[in-house]
Amino acid sequence: MGTQLDGIINQNYAKLNHLDLRILGYIQNNLHESTTLSIAKLAEKCNVSTATVLRTTQKLNFSGYSEFKYFLKSDDVQEEKQDVDAIEILNQDIAQTIKMFQQNGQIQEIYQKMDEAENIYAYGTGQGQRLMLQEMARCFLNVNKKIIIISASTELKIVKKYMSQRDLLFVASWSGNIDKYRESVVSLGIAGTSIVSITNFHKNELARMAPYNLYFQSTSIDEVMNINRSSYLTLHLVLHLLYDGYIDYRFNRSLEP
Repeated sequence: MGTQLDGIINQNYAKLNHLDLRILGYIQNNLHESTTLSIAKLAEKCNVSTATVLRTTQKLNFSGYSEFKYFLKSDDVQEEKQDVDAIEILNQDIAQTIKMFQQNGQIQEIYQKMDEAENIYAYGTGQGQRLMLQEMARCFLNVNKKIIIISASTELKIVKKYMSQRDLLFVASWSGNIDKYRESVVSLGIAGTSIVSITNFHKNELARMAPYNLYFQSTSIDEVMNINRSSYLTLHLVLHLLYDGYIDYRFNRSLEP
């Protein structure tokens, strides 16, 4: 489905009748094929006359079918390019996330903190982050580590009163903006509670204030349409790497004399 075509349909929607929408619906669902169809063939597939197809294109402010067809070809090429770019960007994000994890000099100390913590808490600043942390908590039950999920900033304010330097808190945030929970982070720092930030890789306040940092890379890939198409895949990846690494840490500890 072409994004440019969608925009033009939306701009001229008031002009369109049910036949226009039938034609445009077919084109949206068969964009690549439609770039090769003559006006007669498209009319046949939509069970309308060629005159109806022509009027539909003119309602979208094209001079005729030829200009409309040229537009469809450019929209189809752009869509294919975006799909290729999206896959390539995701590959790069995955590779960079793994590289940052492998080069993180704090990992062993984070494992040690997890091993020694009296209580482990996890707070996600959004629904997506909380879902990823819930999956992490489920995985860590396999090694008898219970992670308590804090579901909201108000709940964090309550729970922080009972945290101490024997506890560990993971905070997952896309932006690292701590405006809604700055007081809690400051208070926990004063109390000596160890905090591990998990953020997208860029300078941010949360990572600066937390003594331990984990990073993932996730690139927004549709800024032109002003749509956040960022994936939570690399956040999930860094949490899974943490889980696998912790298992190895525990195993190596068991081999020590």
